[in-house]
Amino acid sequence: MLDLATFRSAFEALPEPARSSARRKALDAFLAGGLPSTDLEEWKYTDLSPLAALPPAALLPEAEAAGEGIGFTDALDALNAAFAGGSTELRIAADTRRDEPIRPADRAHQRHRLHLERGAEATLILNTSGDGAFETVFADIRLDAGARLNLVRLNDAGADAHRLTRINMHLARDACANVVTVDLGGRLSRHDLNVDLAEPGAAIHLHGLYAPAGEGHVDNHTRIEHRAPHCTSREQYRGIARDKARGVFNGMIRVHKDAQKTDSEQRIANLILSPGAEINAKPELEIYADDVKCAHGATFGQLDDEALFYLRSRGLPESTARALLTWTFAHEVLQHIHQEDVRGRVTRRLLRQLPNSEQLEALQ
Repeated sequence: MLDLATFRSAFEALPEPARSSARRKALDAFLAGGLPSTDLEEWKYTDLSPLAALPPAALLPEAEAAGEGIGFTDALDALNAAFAGGSTELRIAADTRRDEPIRPADRAHQRHRLHLERGAEATLILNTSGDGAFETVFADIRLDAGARLNLVRLNDAGADAHRLTRINMHLARDACANVVTVDLGGRLSRHDLNVDLAEPGAAIHLHGLYAPAGEGHVDNHTRIEHRAPHCTSREQYRGIARDKARGVFNGMIRVHKDAQKTDSEQRIANLILSPGAEINAKPELEIYADDVKCAHGATFGQLDDEALFYLRSRGLPESTARALLTWTFAHEVLQHIHQEDVRGRVTRRLLRQLPNSEQLEALQ
């Protein structure tokens, strides 16, 4: 097992009020469980051992914002509970529509619980875009019957940043969640999204984009559990890798035996833009019911030669044509971000990663 002394040192450096018994219990649980290793199938392509080499100062949250841990289930959850620098527990009352998005502060280690009561509507924006060396975000979200949630998760952190996020969602009867996740930055990023379609009529619409560059590593794991009849899931992820970057996607959809009339579709498409880049994508589908409509698949490729030829024949330089096609590929996901400020920020960051970005920005 890795030497995790740096985490204990970071904890002991917290102000005394922050080193509560609940936090210490969480730290002990993390130290006992340790970081997951690449021997585990779920972590086969993502090595977290570099976290153990970070200096203690890189692990510290903002001390003045340190709050009490709110429970944990495994080692990484316990790690987040021990160091949580900001926590939110919010309930949206029944039949209430919250027009202003919920935007938790971008702190080193965030921990959130959000509960939408029957018929409530809200938008949540989770941001892990700072330059801090190591940040974690764990969120538990519950949607009661008929509730509606729009969720945007954005990671465009600095090139040396390490990010771990996990979102657990539970959807009751006729509840609906529209989720967009975007990873454009960081040295190492792992995101887990677990969705429980627990009652009839629940629906999840999920769009994701991961575009690591340089030597960045981005790993997305999604799990959608169809537990009840007449539930719907739509999942579209797009990956773009260039330079020596590495992308990982694993998407599991499981249809339980009582989940008749399930309607599920998962589509993964990937662009490899450099010889040294790599993407590992694995869509998975398990069906234990006999009256369902399900489809899934993954594609890998490079930019279309005919489309490149067409754009060049219209006078565009090759580099600009390539960048425009790459942007078009990514836009299939970004168009689902309805907050103009967030979509604009993501657009600018993505364009900066492409050649001839000034010309492309002029076209927007």
